[in-house]
Amino acid sequence: MFRNLPTFKSLPQAIGLPFLSSQEDALLTFKSGVNGVKRLSGDEVIPLSDEAYWSQYWTLFSSAADVYNILSAADVRQALASNPTNVANLVEVLSQHLFALIPSDAFPGSNAAPETGKVPSTLQALNCLRVLGRVIVVVYEAQEEGVPGQTWADEHLFSRKRVKREARAPAAADENQFTIADDDDDDEDEDDETDALNPRKLKASLNDPLSNPAPAAAEGEGDDDEANTELLPSLADRLFSAVIDLLFCAGFSVPESVRGIAGSGDKINYIIWEKGVGSTVSIGSTPELDRNKVEVLRFLLVLVSNTIYTPPSALQTTPNPPLAHMTHDLERRLVLSLLCSLLNTSLATPKADATTSLPYANLVFRGSDERRTLVRTCLMTLLVALDYRSFDDLPGLPPPPGGPPADAVKKDDNAFRFFISKLHRKDDLEFVLSGILSILEEHHAVKSGYLPGSRQPIPYILEAFMLLWRLVDLNKRFKAYLFESGKAVDIVGYIILCCLEYKNDPAQHGLLRLLAYLLQTLSVDPAFGTAINQPLRQTVPSKWAVQGSTADFMITSIYSIATTPGLNPLFPALTIAIANSAPSLRHLGVQASTRLMQLFKAFSSPNFLLADEGHPRLVYYLLETFNSILYHQLNENPNLVYAILQKHQDFQTLATFTLMSGLRDIQRRKNRIAAAEERNAPPRSGLVRTNSELAMLAEKAALLGREIDDDEGEGEESSGPRTSESSPAPLASNETTPTKAGMSEKARGKMRATEPASDAPAEGENDVTDEELLNLAAGGIGPNGYVPTQEWVTSWQKGLPLDPVLVAISELLPKIQDSMPAQGAPSAKVFNILKGASLDDVLPPAQPFVPRKFQWSPQSCVWLTSLLWGDVYVANLTYIGAWRDTSVRLFGVKQAPAKGRAAQVDRMLKMIGVA
Repeated sequence: MFRNLPTFKSLPQAIGLPFLSSQEDALLTFKSGVNGVKRLSGDEVIPLSDEAYWSQYWTLFSSAADVYNILSAADVRQALASNPTNVANLVEVLSQHLFALIPSDAFPGSNAAPETGKVPSTLQALNCLRVLGRVIVVVYEAQEEGVPGQTWADEHLFSRKRVKREARAPAAADENQFTIADDDDDDEDEDDETDALNPRKLKASLNDPLSNPAPAAAEGEGDDDEANTELLPSLADRLFSAVIDLLFCAGFSVPESVRGIAGSGDKINYIIWEKGVGSTVSIGSTPELDRNKVEVLRFLLVLVSNTIYTPPSALQTTPNPPLAHMTHDLERRLVLSLLCSLLNTSLATPKADATTSLPYANLVFRGSDERRTLVRTCLMTLLVALDYRSFDDLPGLPPPPGGPPADAVKKDDNAFRFFISKLHRKDDLEFVLSGILSILEEHHAVKSGYLPGSRQPIPYILEAFMLLWRLVDLNKRFKAYLFESGKAVDIVGYIILCCLEYKNDPAQHGLLRLLAYLLQTLSVDPAFGTAINQPLRQTVPSKWAVQGSTADFMITSIYSIATTPGLNPLFPALTIAIANSAPSLRHLGVQASTRLMQLFKAFSSPNFLLADEGHPRLVYYLLETFNSILYHQLNENPNLVYAILQKHQDFQTLATFTLMSGLRDIQRRKNRIAAAEERNAPPRSGLVRTNSELAMLAEKAALLGREIDDDEGEGEESSGPRTSESSPAPLASNETTPTKAGMSEKARGKMRATEPASDAPAEGENDVTDEELLNLAAGGIGPNGYVPTQEWVTSWQKGLPLDPVLVAISELLPKIQDSMPAQGAPSAKVFNILKGASLDDVLPPAQPFVPRKFQWSPQSCVWLTSLLWGDVYVANLTYIGAWRDTSVRLFGVKQAPAKGRAAQVDRMLKMIGVA
C-alpha cells in the first residue's frame, strides 16, 4: 500500500526543515572528528603515507571560505606547538600533490563525473594553495618568536639540499612578445643586455626543480664530488615556481588556445596576459580564469608576507627569502612575463559595451567585480615586488647583524625595479600614463557624483597613485614623457582633489602623505611650474572651486589641508612643492596670494616656531617661495607682491626674532586668554564682524590650532599649527641668506640689521621676568615638549633668507604707500606700479636655486612598506582575511565594531555559544 508514496532524500527535507548537505556534514566531521583537524595536534605523528587522511585537505573543501572556517589559525597554532612534525608533513604532502598535479595530463580539469566521486583537478590545486596559505601565515607569525636561522620556517620552508649538477638548455623565444629594450648606455655589456631582455629563459616548471640553482661551492671547498653538485631550491622557492606555472597554465589561468603556442605543445606558456607593454596581442580571458588568477596571486602574496610579521624596527635587517627569490633570483624571462602581465592587466582600459550610447560609458561599464578584484590583486602584487630592496640597496643601512661587512654584501638589483626603469618606447609610456589617468578619472567622476547610477567606488586608488609614484621615481623617461604629453596638469589636479576628498578621513591619512611626497617629487622638474600655470581641467565641486590657474588651486588647497587637524606630517612636502615651482609661477590670484601670507604668518608665529626643532624649516621654504617670485616673476605677480607689502611687519618681526621675544609673546597671549576666560567674555567684545569674516577667522583659527582670539584680523597671531611628530630637519649651515658682496651701499642699508632688536619687555609686561620666561621654555613648548634655546634660535634665525624680501619691502612700499587703500582691493595705480617695478639693481645677488627632491631614508622606506602591506591586509579582509587572527607586527590592527545585520548575527551567535 505504500509503494506509490513519493520518495525524499531525507525526512527533514520532506517536512521543509533545513538539512546539512553531505558536503557540509563532511566538513563539520572533519572540523570536530578524531580523524580531522584535531589529529594534527595529537601525540601521533601522522605518516606521509597515510593518503586517506592527507587527501581530505584537497578534496573536502569547495571554496576558500571553507578552508578558513574549518582550519582556523588557532588549530594550526596548536598543531605547530604540540606536534610540529605533523605540520611539516602536511606542508610537504600538499606541496608534493600540487607539484604532481601541474604537469599531469588531467590538469587542469574543472569537471569530473559525479558517479566517480572524484574532485576535479583544478579544485584540488586550489585547495592545496588555500590550505598552504592558511598554514604559512601561522608559521610566519611564529617565526619572529624563534631563534633566527633555527625556526620551523627556516628548517622546512627555506632550507636547501645539495644534489648532483645537471646541464640544461634554454627554451625557444616567442617572437610576438617582449620588445622591451634599452637604448642608452649602461654599465652592463650590450650582449648581456640583449640576452636579458629578449630570449626565452628557463621556465619555472616543477619538472625542472633545478631551473634556478644556487651558486656552486667556492673553489677549494670540499672534494671533487662537491664541486660537481649544486643546491636544490628550497620548498618555498619550488612553491613560488609552481605559482608562476599556474599563472601561465592554459585552461587554468589563461585560455586553452595558448597551449603549445611556442610550438612545444606545453600547457605552460609564459605569455603576457594583456596587450600593452611588451606585447601587441591580448590573449583574452573569462571570469573563471580571472578568479583562478586571483586565487594564485593571493597565495603568492601570502608566500611573501613574512614582512607583515616583522616589527618596523627590524624590517630592513630581516630577510624575506621568497620575496628575495622573486625579485633577485627569478629568470629574467619570467620576470618580464610576470611584470608585463601584472602591469598590463592593471592598466588596460576596459572597452564600453558597444550597444550603449550613454556618456562616460567607458567608466560606467569598466568591468565586472571579478575583473576589479583581479586588477587590484595585480596592482598589489606588482607593488610588493617593486617595494622590495635588498640590504645593500637600502639608503643609509648598516650590514645585517652577523652578516658580511657592507662592502661585501653585493646582490643584483631588484629585477622588477630594473625593468620598470627601462621602459622608454613612446607607446609603452602612453599606455601606462593613459591607464593611470583612466583610473583617476573614474575615481573623481564617482566621488563627484557626475555619473548617475554608477556609485561603485574604485577600490585601488591608493595602488594607482603608489604605482604612479614608483614610475616617476624610478623611470626618468616616464617622468619626462609626463610633462611632454601635457598631462602633468591633470595628474596634479587629481592629486589635489584626492587630498581634499580625504583630508577629514583619518583612515586615509597614509594616502594623503603619499600624495604629498608624489607632489614634491613631480615639482622638482622645472616643467612642473610651467604646467600648473595652466587652468585646471577637472570639474571641481563648488566648495573647493578657485578662480585662476592650477597653481592657485594647489596653493589654496594646501592651505585648506593645513587647516585640517592631524595633517602636520604633510606640511614639509607640500611647502617644498610650492617652493620648487615658485620660479615659474605667474599671475597668482588674490586668494592664493592671501593664503600664502596666512601660511607664512602661522608658520612664523612664536608658538609654532619654538615648538619643534624642524618647524623653522617651513618658514625657510616659504621665504624661498617669495624670493623666487621677486627674482624671477616680480612683474607677473602683483597680487602676491602687494600681499607681501601689506604684511611687511611680519617679516620685520621675524628678522629680529629671539627666544625671549618669542617667549614674551607666548606668555602675553596666555595671560590675555586666561583673563578673557576668567571674565567669561572675550576681550574687546564690541568688535562686530560679518558672517563671512567670522568664517574666515574660524578657518584661520583652525590653522593656528586654537579658538578665535580677540585680535584676529589685526595681524597678531601667536600660536602655530599643531606640531608634528615627523618634522623636517633644522636648517643646514649652508642655507644662509644671500651675501652682501657686490651690493650697493643703498641696498646694504635696506637689509636687516646684523644684531636683533632689544628684548626689553613691552609696556605692561614688566611683571614677567626673564627667569620666569626661561622656566616656561624649560617646561617644553608645544605638545611634544620641545625645549628651545637661544643658541638654537640663533642657528636658524641667521640662516633665514629674509634679506631679499626686506629689500623689496623697503624699495616698493614707499612707492605705493600713499596709494594703498585702508581696506579693500588696491587701485589700478598700485598694480601698474608693481607691474612696472624693477629690483635688479637693489636685490642681493641671487643664489642658485636647486629644487629639493624627496630623499629616501630607512624611515621612509619602512613607512611606505607598512602602508602597502596594510592596504594588502585590509583588502583581503573583504575576502577571507588571509592574515586575520594572527599577530601582525608591521602595523597596528584596530577592529571596527560590527554594524547593522552583521552585528545582530554576531550577537545571536554569541548568545547560542557558537561565537
